[in-house]
Amino acid sequence: MTRESRAEVLGAAIACGLVGKCGDEDEDVAMFMDLDLLAATLAALKRAPFPPGTLHAFAIKANPVGRLLQIMREAGLGAEVASHGELRQALACGFVPDRVVFDSPIKTPAELRFALRAGVRLNLDNLQELDRVAQLIQEDPSLLDPPPPPPAATAATAARLAAPPTPRLIGLRINPQVGEGSIAALSTAGRVSKFGIPLLECRAQLLAAFRAHPWLNALHLHVGSQGVPLELTVEGVAAVAALAAEVEAQAQAEAGQQAAEAATAATAGPSLSTPAQQQEQRRRRRVLALDIGGGLPVMYGTDDLSWLLGATAAAGAAAPAEAAAAAEAAAVSVFDRYARLLQQRVPSLFPTATSGSSSSSSSQQVLLPPLQLVTEFGRCLVAKAAFAAGRVEYTKQCGGRRVVVSGLGGDLLLRAVYLPHTWPVRVELCDAAGQPKQPPARGGAACGGGGGAAAASTPPRAPASAAGGAAAGAAVVADGGAGEDGGGGDDGDVAPTDVVGPLCFQGDKLAEAAPLPAAAPGDWVLVPDVGAYTLSMHSRYNSRCSPPVWAFRRVVGGGGGGEVGVGGVGEGQVEMGGLGERVGGAVEEGAGAGAGGKGRRSGGRGLALPAEWGGDVRRCGAYEFVMLRRGENVEDVLAFWNRV
Repeated sequence: MTRESRAEVLGAAIACGLVGKCGDEDEDVAMFMDLDLLAATLAALKRAPFPPGTLHAFAIKANPVGRLLQIMREAGLGAEVASHGELRQALACGFVPDRVVFDSPIKTPAELRFALRAGVRLNLDNLQELDRVAQLIQEDPSLLDPPPPPPAATAATAARLAAPPTPRLIGLRINPQVGEGSIAALSTAGRVSKFGIPLLECRAQLLAAFRAHPWLNALHLHVGSQGVPLELTVEGVAAVAALAAEVEAQAQAEAGQQAAEAATAATAGPSLSTPAQQQEQRRRRRVLALDIGGGLPVMYGTDDLSWLLGATAAAGAAAPAEAAAAAEAAAVSVFDRYARLLQQRVPSLFPTATSGSSSSSSSQQVLLPPLQLVTEFGRCLVAKAAFAAGRVEYTKQCGGRRVVVSGLGGDLLLRAVYLPHTWPVRVELCDAAGQPKQPPARGGAACGGGGGAAAASTPPRAPASAAGGAAAGAAVVADGGAGEDGGGGDDGDVAPTDVVGPLCFQGDKLAEAAPLPAAAPGDWVLVPDVGAYTLSMHSRYNSRCSPPVWAFRRVVGGGGGGEVGVGGVGEGQVEMGGLGERVGGAVEEGAGAGAGGKGRRSGGRGLALPAEWGGDVRRCGAYEFVMLRRGENVEDVLAFWNRV
């Protein structure tokens, strides 16, 4: 999305009455998610050369909205959860249990028992948790029985339910101790970490755990989220893959020893197993799955999506080697680049069509079936696909600055307000009809690509070239000039402006002393890139209502106008695309939008909404909207506080 497209979407929503009705307390703030961009992102992920059979599990913590999770489910993703609540949300949204991964640094006995009975994948954070699960299984071996089938299956899961049951996957979370990224609070693979079992200190104990517990059959790691270079993440994967190889070698050695003992015993009587059975035992993989976590960084400071979707390198004259290398890197998506780095560094995870991985024992190589790779992407799938809009309620002058007060603040944009130097945001202004307020021809602060709405980053709270945090990999740029359309505002109308939120403390600011045109009550403040770790971190401070979330897509051949159409589709069908088999083709068009990745997507069918939603679609000019989540009202908030 560009600034123009965000303003266009907001204008359509205002014209159709989806937001901005004065007196409706839940319509002064709203979030909007771009289904076209979401489809393009998922297709880029599916095109990336990860090993066949890789399970991509969406990290629910990034955005737990139920209807978004249903879209992810129908697109073929699994779910990664980090609490009992997230686990229940994943199951309630229809994810098949063996495609749900339960990670958490703390799981109570009741939560572990529930997870085991549900049949979800379980990653144990520490050796004490391993002992706890072993005790639960010893007390009730039926916890390892296959879970009962769900009452109904969606089209995307019917085939899986018909397949033979897979072994229950229970793994250990490993801290590979390969180092930290630029944000210590989000780095989980340092020498000291609250997560996982330290590999360098506990290798012998880890090998012993696999010897002691036959039901232990997976490994898990996560190097960090945002501010972590891909190369560091790959080193963490390599370290845990090496541990998996040690576990396999240990298992093969034990199987070989058992075979030798059986052969010796055969001279004294009938053998308990045949040679064929012994060979089959040696061909069994001990580690069935390697979960490599998520953590792919997001470029928050720009509307250029070539890093996310990939783009065709611009044709032209020969460029210097550095420029050619940069163009080559931009030509592939972040998912493609990550998969290729993994293949180069850890080729054992990428077996050829004619071979699996091998483990040597007693000078013999035993061919093992490939293990399954699991990813846990969250932020990189949805962060860029959404923006938030807050209506301006008041403006004032104070100490030589303008102050613009809107409903957007630290309740929703918690990290941006409390940690502005790490998580700077862009701020854009639109008028009461959603039309962009143009930046000045000279002297304005615009950040990121695209033109249209007046925009400012958060200097001086966050330096324009801030490294790390949200800006890691893409500095938030204050270019001091107009947007790409050349602007058109009046230089004299620009003044240092604080854009502040509704919370009762002075630090509730989205921008400070930013050069912006004048705003008036009824105008709108827009903040891009809020699809991840925004609504999921909403604060109850001041008992503010959380906002509604609208999904939208551009209608193929859609024109202007403000007419609203509700439904208008066949029974059991929602006309917003076609996912499943069709998701790949639709996104190919979005990925090839030009070298900058900023061209308008073709509007080809991308994501279909699950049929259980019915015909809940509104046509607003050139866009179709569907509510992903209704906003809270005051009664909802009171119910939260008055639970007795």
